[in-house]
Amino acid sequence: MKKISVILFLFPFLLAMQCEADENSGFETTYYIENSTGIDLFYLTASNNFINVPEDGIITLASELNSETLPIPPSQSLVFNSIKLYKNENESFILVYAQNPIDDELWVFMEPTENRFEYKLEVTEMVLD
Repeated sequence: MKKISVILFLFPFLLAMQCEADENSGFETTYYIENSTGIDLFYLTASNNFINVPEDGIITLASELNSETLPIPPSQSLVFNSIKLYKNENESFILVYAQNPIDDELWVFMEPTENRFEYKLEVTEMVLD
């Protein structure tokens, strides 16, 4: 009877651990924009909001989960399909960089930990329009 009680006592903990493992299953791909210029840039989102990308700073653009052990290249992202960066000059936003369609060759791929993937777009003075 004691064995059954112990099993019944531990059963909810076993279920909780199983659910947690299912919740975190999948392989994450994260996309970054790194501003290696001497000016603040502004990323225009799909909902027409500007996100500040400070000079010499980096922002997380998006993350996606994949059920396979493969990264999702930026060109296949479901979160964004173009990149538009602006500078603010006299209270006016001026387009200085665009990537439409997304060019995977311009993104640096990294795998910082096993099955965690990252793509980084580094924007330098040389690529600004």
